Amino acid sequence: MGFPGVIDRPTQRSGQLRLLGCGSGSGFSILPDFTRYCLMGVPERQEDLAGLRQTRLYRSVAGPSIEQLHFTVRPARGHGSWDGEPLFDYSGHDVGGHPFAVLTLASVAAKRVRSFWRQVPEVDRSLSEAEGCLWHVGFGSHPLLQLATFSIWENMDAMRAFAYRDGQHPTAIRKARGEDWLPESLFARFEIEAIEGDVDRYPGLAALVASDRLRQPQSLSIAS
Repeated sequence: MGFPGVIDRPTQRSGQLRLLGCGSGSGFSILPDFTRYCLMGVPERQEDLAGLRQTRLYRSVAGPSIEQLHFTVRPARGHGSWDGEPLFDYSGHDVGGHPFAVLTLASVAAKRVRSFWRQVPEVDRSLSEAEGCLWHVGFGSHPLLQLATFSIWENMDAMRAFAYRDGQHPTAIRKARGEDWLPESLFARFEIEAIEGDVDRYPGLAALVASDRLRQPQSLSIAS
């Protein structure tokens, strides 16, 4: 993850563009998948998002790709930080009445790495089987010491059932808090503006895009 600074200096763009690697499978693995990456753009203003997609960094990663998914989302509610930064300006809107996105970040204390990763396979399995989770992926900027997740949910009840009531995730949360696994974490909910790209491989996303439950997609060019 060290080459973005060589390709694209931060002064060349407005806002942040982060290159993040994925683990194998759905991303929840200590084994890297060198064929898949995530680019997270956080523009200073909404109109700057198209500019982030024209940077050398974005084009260097997205241009050679054979498949892309684009999620345009608006921060609604959240807490925590990423690399010491609040990162998002939240609108304060409620998202529970419509499909929405969730971003989480877990930065793991070095002495708790083994305990943390013992929990991850079961959490991944629970998320894959969770009713109402339409799509999810795991990624990060540092192997072992960081795991972020991005997921799309049908509704608030489904997300809360997974996070706080059912499966392994509630158990992992209690252990993380009780044993100080995470020196930094972030949890954020987002309104979904648009989902674009190669959605046909993912039935949950394809059905959502085909429905009338999303806002009108914005005209944002996909790198080629």
